[in-house]
Amino acid sequence: MWIICLALIACVTVEAQKVSNPNTRLLDNILSYVDTEVSACDDYFGHACGKYAKKHLDDPFTEITQMVDHKVNQDLLTLMQELEQRSLQPNFNRTGVEAKVWSFYHTCRNASSDTRSGRHYLTLVPPDEGLTWPQFTPEGSVWPGERFKWMETLARLHRYGEVNILMKVFIQSSPNNSSEYVMDLSMPSLEETGQRLRPFLETMRTLAVLGVPTASAITLTKKIKSLETALRNIIDEDDDDTNGQYMTVRQLQRRTGVHWQKFIELLLGQPIEPQFRVNVQSLGYFKALVQLLNDREPNVVASYMMTRLMLYLWEETMDSEEPLECVKDVRRNMNLATSLLYKERFLGSAGHLQRNSASVVQTFEQLRRQFLRLVKRNRLRLDRTQRKMITQKVHDMVLNIGNMPQHIDHRRYVSQHYASLDMSSGYLDYARSHLQLLEFRNRQWMSQLSHSPHRVSEYYYITDSSTGMSSSPYYMIRQNVIIVPYGFLQEPVFLPDSHNVFKFSLLGFILAHELMHAFDGHGVIYDGQGNLSEAGLQIGNSARFEAGLECINRNETAYLNERVADIDGIQLAYDAYFGAESHQNRTQPDFTDMPLQRIFFLNLAQFFCGNGDASNFLDHDTDAVRLKQTLTNFAAFYEAFQCPTALSTERCQLW
Repeated sequence: MWIICLALIACVTVEAQKVSNPNTRLLDNILSYVDTEVSACDDYFGHACGKYAKKHLDDPFTEITQMVDHKVNQDLLTLMQELEQRSLQPNFNRTGVEAKVWSFYHTCRNASSDTRSGRHYLTLVPPDEGLTWPQFTPEGSVWPGERFKWMETLARLHRYGEVNILMKVFIQSSPNNSSEYVMDLSMPSLEETGQRLRPFLETMRTLAVLGVPTASAITLTKKIKSLETALRNIIDEDDDDTNGQYMTVRQLQRRTGVHWQKFIELLLGQPIEPQFRVNVQSLGYFKALVQLLNDREPNVVASYMMTRLMLYLWEETMDSEEPLECVKDVRRNMNLATSLLYKERFLGSAGHLQRNSASVVQTFEQLRRQFLRLVKRNRLRLDRTQRKMITQKVHDMVLNIGNMPQHIDHRRYVSQHYASLDMSSGYLDYARSHLQLLEFRNRQWMSQLSHSPHRVSEYYYITDSSTGMSSSPYYMIRQNVIIVPYGFLQEPVFLPDSHNVFKFSLLGFILAHELMHAFDGHGVIYDGQGNLSEAGLQIGNSARFEAGLECINRNETAYLNERVADIDGIQLAYDAYFGAESHQNRTQPDFTDMPLQRIFFLNLAQFFCGNGDASNFLDHDTDAVRLKQTLTNFAAFYEAFQCPTALSTERCQLW
């Protein structure tokens, strides 16, 4: 009996040690996806990811970045439950960051469904003061179309973000001075489904939902669809000034015949001088737009703008009172606040964040050094000036963990950021709170015109909604910054105590991918300060650079720069760990007999494993295609899995 008990205790102890060992845990997770019946040489995605779909059949995510976001959302849900309890305490700071986050979450969860309706949104966003949208005109009255000024209404609608109605308004860095921001005016995009009116019957139903009487919905649908067709035609016809031209508001008014100063003042919420400078792309479009809108019935123009606004607003909300959906709503609308609270609650104990950050920075520095070795080898045969520019850009690149300004008190910074946002209201009104947050974010974007950070260490990216909900790293080309959200630094992507082979093969690859965006076909033309560089333009136009791009694009892709980042990124991560000049310890670890090379490529595959629909992949090829192209003719991969060498052994690469 004692022998049996001791044996059981020993077994339990061994299993507990395996679970507590980060390397064993990571490797077991990797192997749980592997389908050994599929050849790694013939179908590596099927081999490395073959059992992923079955394992995660009932999970609310389809790949690793969604898994990480789901974990972050679950953590934030726990935080919201804690804030609910704290909000009941008499010492709860009702003007602090927590109170503002809790207020929006509480409103999302508990506001009446009537406050989410399109009609309610439209009562809060009228076309002008004292003027309603046409369908809300009292029975027996005529909508006063003569009071409708489409230019002023357009400005009011653009206060809620990148609405893409009749034009785009962006605040972006000047080409030759990345620390100087300018207002950019350009044509709208009607290419994507969410950027234009829906098909005829859907548009009719949308108008009905927004209160348009059934009797007039058919005629109005025809007219606003006709207006959008005419809009598309002038977009297609106009291809001049594609690089834009700087001009004053006074000059723009003179050339288009409309009151742009009033438009910008309404948008900014403050007066401007006639000498205010803007960058106008496709001036011919704006001339034609003025003519088009002046020729159409005011109620048709107003109804088109109103419908497009509501399509935008519906896209900007999770439209659900479910707890996790409301957490996502908070993230997308209050990203800076949720990042701070996530950091303090889940990463703040026992130096957890410092340990994680130090490990990530150490990995990134190895990647930086490896890329500098590539520049020194000079495969592209750059001249001295070109090498100097690229080298300086690599040195200048900043890794920003958490999307927070560096070397300052984050709590104080975030509190000041939201100081002007008043979320206190006795009546729970979802649309009012949502519009308030959209307008607040847009004011932050616009404020860059007057006080943008002059040092990259002060930089914080004001996220759009989709970026705000995501924990995935990204590269800011004009700031030369890689941003790694706090939520990404967790298992299975990253464990600070894991073996370095895991760090370099997954997070290392992801960081290398983002680093390579600084030197792909688009990024290479900017220097380390984010300014257009003559040396960079020369590199991008050089025969060897163009030949590298052409080789990488043999299996044609619409996302060439992403493929460049994948192919050169995996080479960079691999060489940073296995390269002859690397100082990494590559002795066989005691937690497995599997060769380190094989672990490297199996762990890399975790980034691409998934069971999502092809429509889920925005601005990228599918994961299966990406993984195949990333490893095509990669000799180290063939060696790791003992694959026969391909007939064509040329490995395409850029750097």
